[in-house]
Amino acid sequence: MGVVTHMVESATQEPAINISVWFDVRCPWCYLGKRRLERAIEQFEQRIPGVPVNVQHHSFELAPGIAERFEGGEAEYLLQYEGVPLEQSARTLPALEQLAAVEDVDIRFDTVKNGNTRKAHRVYQYAQNQGLGEEFLERMFAAYFSESADLSLTNVLGTLAADVGLDGEAAEAAAESEEWDPLVKKDHVRAQMLGSGGVPFALVNAKYSISGAQEAEIVAAALVTVAERDLGITAKGQSEEHSGE
Repeated sequence: MGVVTHMVESATQEPAINISVWFDVRCPWCYLGKRRLERAIEQFEQRIPGVPVNVQHHSFELAPGIAERFEGGEAEYLLQYEGVPLEQSARTLPALEQLAAVEDVDIRFDTVKNGNTRKAHRVYQYAQNQGLGEEFLERMFAAYFSESADLSLTNVLGTLAADVGLDGEAAEAAAESEEWDPLVKKDHVRAQMLGSGGVPFALVNAKYSISGAQEAEIVAAALVTVAERDLGITAKGQSEEHSGE
């Protein structure tokens, strides 16, 4: 299956494909990967209609020890926390912006406000609890990478939450509350137990892993293979047991 690696957990037996994706909101590849996954699902549904594909994101903190507000740009962050030389970032960051633009993802590294994402993950967990996690994540990605929003600010997170129909005051309370931290940590630890050292990282039907922001065509082909293996459904949408009729 190419990018898909077989894992040890038990797969769901339901006639659906369930995808868990780990992210950090400050990760540009996570934003790009989200968009590519959406396109992959569209392609998959064209090849195998009628099979639900359920996506749920999970928290992963790339730099839990970073200051609440990091006084430096993306290149400085990469140097300090990931050891990437400044001259390398000078080449790769503009290239990534261009690559993202091709996928209709607007990333502006020159105005990104770096900082600790713990509050953002807390509010994401709250949003997930309210059934609007995916909508809130999309809003956060756009705000962070395209609108220069400072996600370390509680009131900013409250406003973004309200934008997708959540209670803004409750979201602000979640941002300041440690009660959501165990869920953030649980997500992070699970990814590590599955062998992931970074994000984006996806687990399909609880046993196939996809690392990195793979291109949509590659992911769509992987989903087709999962449907064939786990559900007995071919790319023509026919069950293997009826394919000869």
